[in-house]
This record gives sequence, structure tokens and C-alpha cells, in this order.
Amino acid sequence: MRYARLLALLFSLCCLPLFGGPAQAQSASASLYTGEVPVPDQSDEQRAIALKGALAQVVVKLTGDRDAVNGEAAAKLIESAERYVQQYTYRQDVATVDGQPLLRLSLVASFDRAALDRVLRDRGMRVLTAAARPPVVAWVAVDEGSGPRLIDGNEPAGRAMQQAAEQRGVTLVWPRLESPDQAQTTAQIVWEGDVTTLSADAARYQTDTVLIGQLRRIGDSWSARWTLAAGGQAQPAWESRDADLAATLSAGAEGAVDRTRGRAAAAAEERRITTVRVWISGLRSAQDYARLFETLGGSDLVREFQPEQARGDGVLLKLTLNLALDRWLAYLPPDGALRVVSAAPPVEGVEATLALNP
Repeated sequence: MRYARLLALLFSLCCLPLFGGPAQAQSASASLYTGEVPVPDQSDEQRAIALKGALAQVVVKLTGDRDAVNGEAAAKLIESAERYVQQYTYRQDVATVDGQPLLRLSLVASFDRAALDRVLRDRGMRVLTAAARPPVVAWVAVDEGSGPRLIDGNEPAGRAMQQAAEQRGVTLVWPRLESPDQAQTTAQIVWEGDVTTLSADAARYQTDTVLIGQLRRIGDSWSARWTLAAGGQAQPAWESRDADLAATLSAGAEGAVDRTRGRAAAAAEERRITTVRVWISGLRSAQDYARLFETLGGSDLVREFQPEQARGDGVLLKLTLNLALDRWLAYLPPDGALRVVSAAPPVEGVEATLALNP
């Protein structure tokens, strides 16, 4: 039965986009080094205050720790926010309050990646690597009394859950299903907590991590049971409860980030330096080479890289990684510059073949 379920689920997903809609695409591309804070006006005084708030958001995202901003080291850094800002702009939105349009103004600021990484580490604060913040595929079913249904990122409660994860630097991925019937069947799989079936699809999202949630209405409150699974192995479940559905879902996201951080800390000692050779195609201009080298140079999983041979639109690179090759390939972001391909390389001794995305 489980095997049949697995086949049915994978078949239904194989022709669908990796992400379930605009919310996921935006989440995946959101910058860890950008913060956004509402402001009453564009005065110098309000800008200085907002820059500190934006940098505080960035510190939380980089460390994955909400309490990081409460320490003395982070407080001194945040006070110097203007020193690290690279650019800022203002954004206007129109919200509806009591049926009336209301103009809202926000400051959006981006900060210097290299400088922040260095300062945080110098002050004893751990910046989470890409391996420590894998995308988390969210399988969440809610039973309001008429049987379970799936939550997604298009409804308000789902958006609140996604925002809770993003505020701590982790992307939630909402799977899409092709029909209401398939959604109903999958909701039952989620309700039963079938970790094996739900984990099998995680590789499509360049991750091995899934969050399974089962929520039911009990009186005036929502009761939730959560399970985080990595590599098909489930961690101990936990529970959350709140009168508000969005708050209950957000608590699930918070718990997933906490456990992902804990898993990363435990795995940090197991990381090892690995030297491999990879072939990367799709390089048709100097700009392509610049983008490739910028991507590799900006990854904290890549210690160094050295071109060894170029042929046609490809290049042979010697990479020194901070982890095993298969783990590095698994953590390539779905919307990033590189993707794994199955084409045979034109040279021998290659351990992986990739291509530069257009």
C-alpha cells in the first residue's frame, strides 16, 4: 500500500513546477542580507532607526536565532547599522483598513554580506551555512471537523507560517498537487504521518528535509502535532496549541527552524574537507564565467576552486568543499545559478556534471 501511495504521489508531482506559486518563488529568492521596516516618513531620524531594525532582522536570519539580537555583541553591531548598509530604498503599499485605503511606507535595506559574516563570527556568533538552512517542504493537514485538508502558502495562515520561517532565514516549500482528488488523497497521507512517502519527494526541491503537521480543532483552540524528518529519518514529534490558526502554524515553523539549527550544530563536527572535479557547461560569455565564479566564491560551502581545462561551453573545475560532494549538490538552491545534469562530460575524471542556468 505504501509503495502504491509513493508512486501515485510522485507521478502526480513529476510534471509540476518545483514551487507552489509566487509565494514560494519569492521566499526562495529572498535575501538573507535584506531587511524591511515600516517607517512614518523619510526623515534622516526615521531612516537611522529603521536601518537598525532592518539589520536586527538580518542578524536573526543569518544566525537563525531570535534571541541573537539581545546579546551585547549584536547590540553593538546593530547600533552601527549605517556603517554596513550597502543600499536602501523606500517602498509604498496600499492596505485596506476598515474598508478604507491606507498608504504604508517601508524602508528596505541591504547590508554588506562579507562584512557582516566577518563581524558576526569575530564576535562569537555562528552564521548558519546553506547546509544548515535547507529548504523545508511543508506537508500540513488541517481537520476542522469534516476530514483533513491541505494548507498551502496562498491562504493567510499559510503565509503567516512561511513568514515565520523566512524571518529566521529558512525557506518553506509548499508542494502543489494537480487535482482536488489528489489533494484529498495526499491530505490523508499527511494525516497518517507517512514519513517515508512524504520524504521521497523532497529531492525535487534540492532538500532532504520535510515538515509534517496535523492540526485539529479542539474546542476554541487548534492542537497541532509536528514532525521534522531529514533524509527520511523522523525526529521526535512536538506539539503546539493556540486559539489562532496562523499562530499555531507559525509555532510549527519556529519549531522546525529550531530543530534544523540543532541538527546543523550536531552535524558541524562531521563536516570534512573534500576535493573533487566537476564539469560545468552553459558558459557562453565572459559574463557567464563571472557569474559562475561569483557563485562559487560567494558560497561558504566552497573553500576554493581552480579551473583546470576549458572546452566548448564548459570548464573543468577542481573544487575544495567543506562537505561531501553529494551533500553540496543536494544543497544547491532550486532557483540558483547551477543545476545538476545527466549529460556525460567530455573529459575523464569528473565526479559530477552541472550546468549554468540561463
